[in-house]
Amino acid sequence: MHMKIYRYVLLCSYLLLTLPQALAQDIGVLHLSPLHLELPATWSFDQSKQPIEGHGLNGEKLLISVMRKRAGPATEAVPSVKEIAQKFAHGQMSKLASKGGATIVRPLSEFPVPEGKAAYSVASEKSSPFGGKKYFIQYIFATPEVIIFLTFEGNGEALSAMRQSDTLLNTQRWDD
Repeated sequence: MHMKIYRYVLLCSYLLLTLPQALAQDIGVLHLSPLHLELPATWSFDQSKQPIEGHGLNGEKLLISVMRKRAGPATEAVPSVKEIAQKFAHGQMSKLASKGGATIVRPLSEFPVPEGKAAYSVASEKSSPFGGKKYFIQYIFATPEVIIFLTFEGNGEALSAMRQSDTLLNTQRWDD
């Protein structure tokens, strides 16, 4: 009887000591300075490609473009980075989402970000030629200096994929 209790206590102690390590290994941080996102460690990224290309465990793809404001004096009035992002969001994102006959499942909407930043999202899906559905979820984040454009693509229902991608992007941390 004492041996069973001893083994049980030993097992519980082992699990309690290794659980934080396992949880830490299950999450990776994607650094897109000034934006940082916590993603499952199962995602892999090729930062040598432009846009940056990420692949999830279930075959989903994440394309990331980071555009920074050029330094130096402006010879003429230039719109701010946030204005450029807003114009792109309101003009091109919905057009891209509906390309190829895709159905918009999330009309262009603002995504929550800290004050001084802007973010928008739109999502669509269409029938795959191989059966099932394909989704296309776009996000654009803007600060006064940087635009970060993210696109999730994959097979399956857009609404389910949106919940997952929104959850990932809600882990956002920003450099101040």
